[in-house]
Amino acid sequence: MKFVVSLIVCLFIAGSTTLSAQSTFIQSKTDTIWGYEVQDHFRWLEDIRDPQTISWIEDQKVYSNSLQGKYYDNFVNYIKLYSSIDYNPLRKEGKYYFSFRIDNPEKPPILYYHTSPEKSGKKLIDPSVINQGKNFSIDNIKISPDNKILALVLSEDGSDWKTIKFLDIETRKIVYENLDFVKYSPVYWSEDGLFYIKYDVKDKLQAFKGNIGGRALYYHKLGTSPDEDVLIYMPKQKHSFFAFEVTPHGKYLVLYHNSKNDVDGYNTVSIRNLPLNESEDFKEFITSSTKGDYFDVIGENGNRLLVESNSKAPNGAIFSYNLKELNSREVFINPYSERLEYTKMLYKSVLRIYSNGKQSFAIICNLKGEQVAAWKIPEGYSITGFSGCVYDRIAIYHFNSFYSPGYFYQIDLETYERKPLGKTVTFFDIKDLTTQKVWYRSKDSTLIPMYLTHQKDMKQNGKNPTILYGYGGFGVSMDPFFNVSNLIFLKNGGILATPALRGGGDFLGWHEQGKRLNKQNTFDDFIAAAEYLVEHKFTEPNKIAAMGGSNGGLVVGAAMTQRPDLFKVVVSRAGLFDMLRYHKFNIGYVYVDEYGNATDSVDFVNLLKYSPYHNVKNGVEYPATLLVASDNDDRVNPFHSFKFLAQLQALGAKNNPYILYYQANAGHSGSSVFDQRVNQDAFIYSFIFSQLGMDKRIYFNFYEQ
Repeated sequence: MKFVVSLIVCLFIAGSTTLSAQSTFIQSKTDTIWGYEVQDHFRWLEDIRDPQTISWIEDQKVYSNSLQGKYYDNFVNYIKLYSSIDYNPLRKEGKYYFSFRIDNPEKPPILYYHTSPEKSGKKLIDPSVINQGKNFSIDNIKISPDNKILALVLSEDGSDWKTIKFLDIETRKIVYENLDFVKYSPVYWSEDGLFYIKYDVKDKLQAFKGNIGGRALYYHKLGTSPDEDVLIYMPKQKHSFFAFEVTPHGKYLVLYHNSKNDVDGYNTVSIRNLPLNESEDFKEFITSSTKGDYFDVIGENGNRLLVESNSKAPNGAIFSYNLKELNSREVFINPYSERLEYTKMLYKSVLRIYSNGKQSFAIICNLKGEQVAAWKIPEGYSITGFSGCVYDRIAIYHFNSFYSPGYFYQIDLETYERKPLGKTVTFFDIKDLTTQKVWYRSKDSTLIPMYLTHQKDMKQNGKNPTILYGYGGFGVSMDPFFNVSNLIFLKNGGILATPALRGGGDFLGWHEQGKRLNKQNTFDDFIAAAEYLVEHKFTEPNKIAAMGGSNGGLVVGAAMTQRPDLFKVVVSRAGLFDMLRYHKFNIGYVYVDEYGNATDSVDFVNLLKYSPYHNVKNGVEYPATLLVASDNDDRVNPFHSFKFLAQLQALGAKNNPYILYYQANAGHSGSSVFDQRVNQDAFIYSFIFSQLGMDKRIYFNFYEQ
């Protein structure tokens, strides 16, 4: 690739003529890619820890604070209040139940443990005191087979880099040595040790400077030095991705990989017997050359393995595999007309959750494949957090809606009786809220479903303030989720619209229709959702706030540059905006199957057409834009937000503000500290209320009577 520095100038661009002026240094560079000359005015902002960048960030903070919404302090107070609900999600691990509680809003949640779900918990560990000077939060836990040691997967300042520490449950003290440089890894115990993935790096900051590689699977035996950990699997290619798990009964180590090119996805499933035998290696038992096929091992059933797959079963089915031969299988559970969304092996049974596009339902079958229990999930609700194991007849699950915080239930897998574990007490009345599902046509006439949540007496007068929230990527379905800040918006007459964009996983072929060369379908679906809401008089463009995070941030960025007339406000959390360079940092190369890569000529032309950073046009009035980024986001580098913001401030018309909310000591999902999360949401929603004209009359006091 030919690289030319075509222009280096000092130029100060006004970011607003009506508000505090913004200025950004332009150091224009030109890349010649596949014969195209591509301007990059703000590449210097990619070095996020350079003093010049830090100074720019501080200037942006001053500007952003000047635009803080009128009722910011009210939002802080009421988000705190409405987050204070009697709801401690339980998780079953071994013989214990675990929960997290916020005892100090200025610190990460504390881990508690319970001997039964009905009993109050005892404090197990406060992550803030594990290592003085380090802001640890607990990202995951996994209990040892003897129920004595708890593996704590810790994140520092929200980073995707993890440290594994070991906690003696009886003494509540950290024991043994740490495991460092862990990233994108589950944790599975086997015997007196565990399997985990780490990268061949010595500096965590590498994720901000370029690609990281050397992903490898290790086995660590408790009480030994990490230097003695056994290398179990390392792909031949440095920039290769794979996944693994241990089957529920602990008989097999399962490896999901691609025997030819791991970067493009998993085409092969291999196993090793456990406990490990050094003389044995992985044995392939599933291979597929069909792109889009997936295989998910559920667990052991005698001397066979149950596997969920869409191979020759587009809606998903469960197959029983003979491990002695390659690709030798028979149907265990036939495919339904509904889509199989989730499976889990539990006590003497297999749980499945299906969706018909309108409602979900759960089915439990025994290990002969016979149905023994079933129930419907209320429309507008989703099930999350199933926890339990094959040795325990009790399992826990949660479900929630767009306006109702989670309720958790217990199910007895001998009697199949389900009962709530306590009542979720809220300090607000939700009886006047409802969720409906509508269908609209996208640009190519594809029917797209969309949840609309609002007050029951809402009038379709074209005047309702609306948050249009989208994701549409990586095969992730749009399930109902609860956010207390959305509740305040809804109680003030707002509509929350959440379409199931292509690129997600809501229907057969939905993901494939919205990725790589088809990615424009995702943006068309989002734009068509806004058009539907306007056409059917739910709202008007001047009342629409577009919102998304990560891949959803890309969606709102592309939508606002393609149709700036449709939105009054745009909020992006940790979005991707420079689609020609995303693959050069961290493990961005893994996302090539989703987006494509500028090193491919066809991908390059496609990426250039929609890359938000490259499609900001001079003099266009873009919506008021708030870009939310974090200093420790090593999944989507914050420079994406920096460069896009600088481009908007340089070229966009000056009637609307383009601002940055930058959070310190936080990662891709924000901060683990309650107060910091509240402050961020308060800033976002007070900004939305202000820009949509909702702060002229705002209603906070809606207590349950």
